[in-house]
Amino acid sequence: MHRLFGKLGTLESRFYLIFTLLFFATILTMQIISTRFTINSLRNSTLENNRLLVNELVNQIDTYIESMERISDAVVEDRDAQAFLESPLPESKSSKSLQDRFASYIRARDDISSIVLFRQDGKAISGDGADSSEFSEYRNSPWYQNALKAEGKTVASTAYVQNLVPGNYSWVVSLSTQILKPRDKSPQGVLLVDLKFNRIKELCESLVIGEKGYDFIIDSMGNYIYHPSLQLVYSNLKHEPIDALLPLLENEHPLFRLDGRNYLIAHSERTGWYVISVSFDSDLVTGWPYVQLMNALIGLVLFLIVGMVTNFISKGITRPLRKLQGVMKSVETGEFRTAGKIDATDEIKELAREYDIMVGRIEELIEENVLEQELKRKSDLKALQAQINPHFLYNTLDSIIWMGEMQKCDEVVKMTSALSRLFRISISKGHELINLRDELEHVRSYLTIQEMRYKNKFRYLIDIPEELMDCTVLKITLQPLVENAIYHGIRSVDYEGLIEIGGYRDNEDIILTVKDNGEGMDNTTLTALVTEDPEQQQGTGVRNVHERIRLYFGNEYGLSYESTIGGGTLIKIHIPGNRSTKP
Repeated sequence: MHRLFGKLGTLESRFYLIFTLLFFATILTMQIISTRFTINSLRNSTLENNRLLVNELVNQIDTYIESMERISDAVVEDRDAQAFLESPLPESKSSKSLQDRFASYIRARDDISSIVLFRQDGKAISGDGADSSEFSEYRNSPWYQNALKAEGKTVASTAYVQNLVPGNYSWVVSLSTQILKPRDKSPQGVLLVDLKFNRIKELCESLVIGEKGYDFIIDSMGNYIYHPSLQLVYSNLKHEPIDALLPLLENEHPLFRLDGRNYLIAHSERTGWYVISVSFDSDLVTGWPYVQLMNALIGLVLFLIVGMVTNFISKGITRPLRKLQGVMKSVETGEFRTAGKIDATDEIKELAREYDIMVGRIEELIEENVLEQELKRKSDLKALQAQINPHFLYNTLDSIIWMGEMQKCDEVVKMTSALSRLFRISISKGHELINLRDELEHVRSYLTIQEMRYKNKFRYLIDIPEELMDCTVLKITLQPLVENAIYHGIRSVDYEGLIEIGGYRDNEDIILTVKDNGEGMDNTTLTALVTEDPEQQQGTGVRNVHERIRLYFGNEYGLSYESTIGGGTLIKIHIPGNRSTKP
């Protein structure tokens, strides 16, 4: 005994021994008292009343379907309908009158989706004015085949998405009737009336049982006619025990129970449908408030007793826990406060000590990770910037040597000056970010060199608003794209090339464009250019620009491409417009 109470100094012992015993005694007492109040009689009487409601719902649905069948009968007996079915030329004045009558039915009844009358030869009249040529293949549709089998009787379909007119899809229940000649009973056509769910929904929602109850309708095969969550059912996000309900459909007043739900089934002789009303046990007990009141009074007395006994214990346990909880919440704001010394049980003290050790280690790891990521980012950027095509430098120096040998001093000075400006801006004192004005000077120097090398091969145009000149960009962004436009776009064409460099604001961001009128690329080449697999890419400089932008600004920025064979190529550079200029 002394050993047992000695262990009460630990948090686990206090919770396990005292709270477990007291709450278990409370719950057990509540359960014993609750079982004395039988609710079976209340439940049975309520279910009996619910059967009457379900039967009334079936009668209302039958009356509704009967009214829809009268509309079908009126159409079948209509002279204009007979004239349309029998006339060798369906386009006539009577056909127009029949179409108007269908349209008036649809306007008058908000529960009718469409009315279509089909002839044997495929010609049709629709209330919404659709031409028969617009209808997709309908002869294999279940509603059409069932109408043929019924031989003149109206057949109701299951719920489905009507797809007669491509692009116009809606959930409906169809009433289809085969029209037979009065004399020899030979088929003349099929009348289709598509019903919306709104009226059936109103009927089912008007006679639900309880606050959580609902009704749904199936046929003898278990196919859904209506369900308040039909899309969820067909998406397998909601399930009904159809397999268990099917064997009960032929029973008289069948009732099925599953997981606190009661499934009452009623059959419609007119449609062959089965209306299933779902109710919950918690809704069936009409005396539940009195049961709750009694349980609340008993529970109140018990919890008062438990409260007096456990009050001094719970205060001793929860106070240090609340203090430790407040300290731990500081982690969410990034403060990483430590708990220090806490006057509590042994477990809480140990927990606070381990927490302080963990917080200290987390702060160290965060600092190490920030430093590591910064070093990695800088090394990645420098590695990408170092991948400059050396062939351009070799070719430029060769051109300078050649012009020197030809004693073209002015050209040598011009090309050497352009090369000097090119490398001056490329170095830019080690800064990764420069303003757009310097970047344009860099690309102008490059274009000056290339113009001298490819005389009369291309010209260029730079059209960027002055307001963007002080915006910040990564250096060596435009030059690789211009190089790609020259070597892969206009170098091999037999007409004068044009390179256009533009820019504009897009909300808070900046879009720079490089466009050429070269030979363009097909989808295969364009895919190879933009893929992120280095082994499949073409144009290392273009790829490096894209990767540098994403490394520095984030994955939502970078390059996008548009190109067609013979139509040139457009590359868009998406960068933020409010980026800091600090390197």
